[in-house]
Amino acid sequence: MNIFKRWGCLIVTWALFGAAAAAAQLLPAEDLAQTAATAQSRRVPVLIAFMQQSCPYCAVARRDYLIPLQADPQWKNRVLIREIDVDRSTEMRDFAGTATTHRAFARSHDVTRVPTLIVFDADGKPVGPPLAGLMSDDFYRLYIEQAIEAGLNRMRPRGR
Repeated sequence: MNIFKRWGCLIVTWALFGAAAAAAQLLPAEDLAQTAATAQSRRVPVLIAFMQQSCPYCAVARRDYLIPLQADPQWKNRVLIREIDVDRSTEMRDFAGTATTHRAFARSHDVTRVPTLIVFDADGKPVGPPLAGLMSDDFYRLYIEQAIEAGLNRMRPRGR
C-alpha cells in the first residue's frame, strides 16, 4: 500500500509540474484588435514578440526574459505580451481586425531577424524602434523595460 501512495504522490507532482510549465508561456497573437481594446481599457501597451520555433535565441528570450517579465508583479499589469511565429501561417487578426497570418504580419512590419520585439500602442502604432536580435545579457531586460516604459508614456500621457 505504501508504494501506491508514493506513486500517487509522484503522479500528482508530475501533473502539477506539467500544468505549471504549460502556464509559463506567451500567448499567441490571435486577435490583435481585441488585444488592443483590452490595452486601451487598461491603458497599457502591447509587446509583440516575433519568434521562430527553431530559433535558440528566441527560446532564451522567451524563457529568460519575456515569461519572467510577464509573471513579475511589477510588470504584469503594465503590458500585454503576445507572440508571433514568423515562419508559420497561423491565422490571426491584425490591429485593424483584418484577417492575416503570423508570417504576413511579421513581413508587414519588416521583421527579418528573430527574436524581434516591438511595443505598440492601442492603435497598433509602434512606440519606438524594434529590439532586433538577442542583445547583451547584461542589458536586454533593461532595453525591454525601456521599450515598455515608452509604450506606457504613450498610453498614459502626463497631465491627464
